Amino acid sequence: MIYMISTESEINNRYEDFDSANSTSRNEIPIQNIYYMLSYAYKHIKINQNILLESVDFKNSYDLFARILIESINSLIRRGFYREYILKSEDTSSLKGKINISESIKRRTTIYKKLNCQYDEFSTDVLFNQIIKTTMDKLIRTDSLNNNLKKDLKKLRPFFNNVDSINLSKQVFKSLMWNKNNKYYSLPITICELIFLVKLPEEGASEITFIQQNEENMAKLYEDFVFNFYKKECRKLKVHKPFIKWELDGSFKEEKGLEYLPNMRTDIVLEYGDKQLIIDTKFYKNILSTFHEKTMLHSPNLYQIYTYVNNSKFSGEISGILLYAALRDEKSKSIDYKYKIQDKIIQIKTLDLNQDWEKIDLDLRKIAEILLE
Repeated sequence: MIYMISTESEINNRYEDFDSANSTSRNEIPIQNIYYMLSYAYKHIKINQNILLESVDFKNSYDLFARILIESINSLIRRGFYREYILKSEDTSSLKGKINISESIKRRTTIYKKLNCQYDEFSTDVLFNQIIKTTMDKLIRTDSLNNNLKKDLKKLRPFFNNVDSINLSKQVFKSLMWNKNNKYYSLPITICELIFLVKLPEEGASEITFIQQNEENMAKLYEDFVFNFYKKECRKLKVHKPFIKWELDGSFKEEKGLEYLPNMRTDIVLEYGDKQLIIDTKFYKNILSTFHEKTMLHSPNLYQIYTYVNNSKFSGEISGILLYAALRDEKSKSIDYKYKIQDKIIQIKTLDLNQDWEKIDLDLRKIAEILLE
C-alpha cells in the first residue's frame, strides 16, 4: 500500500473514544466473528464446531484464544512434545558425555569427588514449549479469563513441569527455527503470538479488548481475512496483491530520486476476464472525518485508491473499492458511495462486522459479483 502522511487530527479521529465505550459496546466484533476471521487469516486455524458453540458465552477475545490453545495443547500431548538435543553441564560423580577439565579445575569439583561433564540431552525444554508454558501461565494469572478455561489450563500445566518459562517478545517468535519435525506446532504458536499481542491485563486491571489495544493488528487481520476469503471462496477469480508501478513519462529525461518514490502495494486485487477490481481495506473506528464542521471521507484513503486505479497496468476495465470495517457506528454501516473519476469507478463501502456471519459472507460475495456480472 502507499504510505501517506496523515494530519494529527485525522489520526486522532480514527481511534478516539475507545476507553469511553461501555461494557456492552466494547466488544465491537462478536467473538464468533473474530473466530471466523482468524480461520481465514491463519491457515492453521480451522473452525471447531464445539469451540464455535462455546464462544457464544465468551466475553473477550482471550477467552477464545485460550480455548483454541487448550485444544491444540491436548493435540500436542497426544502426539508428543517436540524435543531437541540440548547441551547440558553438570557436576557429577558418574562420568557421562565429555569431561570439562578446565571447568572442573576452576570449580574445584574434585574436592567433592565430582567432575564437570558436558553431554547432550534429548529434552522438551525447547523454545517452542517454553513459549507455550509462559503463555499458559499468563492466561492463568489473568483475572478476567473464564474460570472453566483456567481450570483446564491448570490441568495441562503439569505436562510442562520440565520446561522453563521465558520472557516473551516479538524477537522470540521471529527466532523460532521451523522444520518438518515441529511444523505441527504452527497452531499453538500462532495462538500464543496472538495472545502476546493482546497484552493481557495484569492481575486486578480492568479488561481491555483485543481491538482497543491492537488497532494496527486488527487492521492486518481484517486485510488478511478479506484476501484469504476471496482466495478460498471465489475460485473463479484471480486473487493477488501485486505492486503497482508509477505511470512515469518515458519521454522525461531529467528524472531524479526514483528510489524515493513510495511503493504501491495493493491489499487485494480481484481479476476476472477483462475486469480488475482493486480493494483497499481500512480498519478505523471513525470512517468519516470532520473538518471545519464539514463531514467527509478521509482524504489520504481516497487519494490512495485513486492512485492505484490510475497507475494499474491492467489492460481491461479497472475499478476500485475502499472497504471499511464498520464497527459500532450505526451511521457508517450503510455507507455505499460510488464515483466515476476519469473514467474509473471508485466505490466507498463498509463491511458490517457486527452482523451475523452469514451476512458478512454474503456481502463479500456481492462485491465479487461486480466482476462476474
